Amino acid sequence: MSELLQKISAVYTRYFLRRAVVFLAFLALVLNVSVSWKVYRGEPLREAASRSLLAFGSSYFYDSGLAEPLPVFALKLAMAAGADPDAALRAEGLAVFALLAFVTFFTLRRRFGEMAAGMATLFLAANPYAGYYAMQGSSHLYALVFLALFWHYFDSSGGARRDALLAGLYGGLACLSRLDAALALLVIAALSWAVKRGAFRLKDAGLSLGLALLLALPYAACQKAKYNNSLYAQELSLRRWANIESYGYAPAAYAQTGPLGPAAFLFRNGAPAAVWGIVRGLGRALSRELPRALYYKFLFVLVFLGAYAAFALKNYPPLFFLAAALLPALPLAIIKQVPATGGIELRYYLWPMWALCVLAGLGFQEILEWTEAAVSSWGPAKRGAAKRSEIK
Repeated sequence: MSELLQKISAVYTRYFLRRAVVFLAFLALVLNVSVSWKVYRGEPLREAASRSLLAFGSSYFYDSGLAEPLPVFALKLAMAAGADPDAALRAEGLAVFALLAFVTFFTLRRRFGEMAAGMATLFLAANPYAGYYAMQGSSHLYALVFLALFWHYFDSSGGARRDALLAGLYGGLACLSRLDAALALLVIAALSWAVKRGAFRLKDAGLSLGLALLLALPYAACQKAKYNNSLYAQELSLRRWANIESYGYAPAAYAQTGPLGPAAFLFRNGAPAAVWGIVRGLGRALSRELPRALYYKFLFVLVFLGAYAAFALKNYPPLFFLAAALLPALPLAIIKQVPATGGIELRYYLWPMWALCVLAGLGFQEILEWTEAAVSSWGPAKRGAAKRSEIK
């Protein structure tokens, strides 16, 4: 009878603990959103400073000027409804942050369980940098929502054609938020194939990636027609990065202008320098930027436990996402974009920060499961020892 009561008590304890975690995650999200709106309302816009001008000047979805179309079009809709551009941009950023929190919970609950999902959502919702960059209308947050959904449906165990189509849809929307998300899609697909091999659903993967390409292709075609370069906006950005590396922010009449292709940017100082730069970028990201982006340093204990559990259980997708999310930032990581601290803005680490929150949630859940297993085995062992002592 006592064992039955203990089991019932354990079930109800887990139930109320899960509900408490979900409530805390929701409360953290509400507080972060409200505080961010009050504190960062007057912060000057950086990345999205010209988005209202682009929205005003665009005539259709793919005609977004020198930025990816989805964030521009979202602001254009708000402006068409009569909203103030600055307030609408910031409000949309906070709405995307809230959507990301809900996507995190509902996708991870199906994959890892409610406790891991709730804790990962709590860690994300309580992150001050997420609130700050939401108020900046960061396109990285827009892309992250769709990257998380692509990752979820691309690796879905159901194998339904519907999942492949949804993965392709969300992959395309991620690229239309930030075109460098295409690299993350390819890395997730490549790592999944490398691990699964025979079990990898090649046709479904081709359908997903093909649909994503089909959705993003009109944007490249629009740039080609307008600027005679399919990657014009992105290559101008790479030119700015190269100039910042060479000249900083000081005016330089001899700074080069015009687009700079991805290969030319990567090998601008030669192949050995490109490889060494990525290695240095990885070292800086792991030792400095990712701990800053995660904000709460103690979470790295849970991250390590979650990574260990992922390896032990052969549940590799969170690690795939972390690698895919970190890779686009590495060629930029050692450039001194931020004069005070060096390195690049933390918004470039929002994608891997999300993966670290996922691993931390998984690590917390593993601690609970290990604790419950230890306690449950301790009870019968204690009763067995008592019976043996009585016999003696």
